[in-house]
Amino acid sequence: MHKYLILLTALSVLALATACDHGSSSKNQGMLGYDCLPDGTCDDPWTCVQGICRNVSTNNINNVNNDIVDVIDVIDDVDGDANNQTPVCGNGVMEAGEACDGTDFGTATCVSLGFEGGTLSCSAGCLQILTYQCSTGQGSTATPPAEIVSTGTGGLLLRGTVLTPAGVLNPGEVLVINEYITCVAASCATEAGASTATVIETHGIISAGLIDAHNHQSYNFFPEWAPDPPQLFGNRYEWADNTQYEEFILPYSKHRSSNTHFCPGSKWAELRCMAHGTTTMQGQPSASGSCINWGVRNADGYHNCGYDHMTGTIASVRDIDDAMAATYMGYFTQAVEPITRFHVHMAEGISGNYITDEFDSFAGRDPRANRHAGTSLLYNGTSVLIHSVPLTEAQLQEVLSTNSKIVWSPSSNMVLYGVTAPIQRILQLGITVSLAPDWTLSGEDDMLAEMRFARSYGVTQGIPELTSQKIWEMSTWMAAEVVGLQVHVGRLEAGY
Repeated sequence: MHKYLILLTALSVLALATACDHGSSSKNQGMLGYDCLPDGTCDDPWTCVQGICRNVSTNNINNVNNDIVDVIDVIDDVDGDANNQTPVCGNGVMEAGEACDGTDFGTATCVSLGFEGGTLSCSAGCLQILTYQCSTGQGSTATPPAEIVSTGTGGLLLRGTVLTPAGVLNPGEVLVINEYITCVAASCATEAGASTATVIETHGIISAGLIDAHNHQSYNFFPEWAPDPPQLFGNRYEWADNTQYEEFILPYSKHRSSNTHFCPGSKWAELRCMAHGTTTMQGQPSASGSCINWGVRNADGYHNCGYDHMTGTIASVRDIDDAMAATYMGYFTQAVEPITRFHVHMAEGISGNYITDEFDSFAGRDPRANRHAGTSLLYNGTSVLIHSVPLTEAQLQEVLSTNSKIVWSPSSNMVLYGVTAPIQRILQLGITVSLAPDWTLSGEDDMLAEMRFARSYGVTQGIPELTSQKIWEMSTWMAAEVVGLQVHVGRLEAGY
């Protein structure tokens, strides 16, 4: 397989807006993100704040729970008497405790939020202003298609706006000889092989292929699932036991062990990736090589980038017993072809089913018998912690000190739980983190859409660290480090 898979697109990755509104204006009193109960309380463990049920921690005000806050101060113009009333999401009138309601955004507009125009939308629970219909001003003029300037005898010389870890080259060139990148510069004309290469003017962006660091690939022919009536969940075990969800996925789940369903679903997912510039995906740890890797590199295995270096489990990390932990530690420390990446679903949710105990259990602090007490599986940079929604400051510090990695899936988290991981603090600490849509049932359809969602989230939440450049980095070279293929993919540099 070629090592240099490159994304050529007329869509500027650096100009991002949100793509899809998963929300609705329905409410469920007492639940997270919805109106408080008439007596001013919420269902456990939520707290009523300004008429809205929120997950508020008085011990750690900077943690993930603060993701459920008003996204912009747009309630100053609301009549003072409204402060004494419980806001009603869905009545079309923005009240105290709401960021918006229907088409009422107070004084907020696309322009005031940093865009050049367009129309705002309001999320479920009236807690977040969505900017997916706002425009950046870029891409308003149709970009001409790529064209062959000259035909050579070997190699490719690509011209366009080149995105590199060191910055943007505009104009820039990428020279590929014998399937390897040999030059990335403003001009590669003097490099060996340039004079005989086929020259292509892309008229667009040249980037390393996007990397989806976590997905459930074979499910990605499904549209988005939504419970009826709409609701938020405390953790992944709750919605997985939902009867409506089980019926929704039944056409696939009753045949998922059969290649008659598994293989077509996987191939469709790879085709979807290719259409949106994704060239590497993690999401098929137990797949047969005959079903995957025909169009997109599979990070779990069969990737032809060295030996298969990754293992993982989708089960609760609290179920890892002494023997299993010993086996994993053996994988990490074996002299020949050690496992360098261990992906787990870590703390996907915010409450119930011991979800907040998962990190400490994984780290060897589970007080139960036969749960590898004293043996931390946060070993030597191997851990890939998918979701990590409710991690505390101390736990994030431990992620950093063990060189563990985090996969952030904001669209899926917001749809299912109403909150997401503390991405601002993760970035501030310098933790290696990647972006991934999770799957089409609750997340965005593809990486470009997830990048737009992340950009919108950063704008509305006021997270200065979550820049367009950072989102691109989280989708390319940082994601390559997360999946352990950093010496093969993720960068436009000589030798890749």
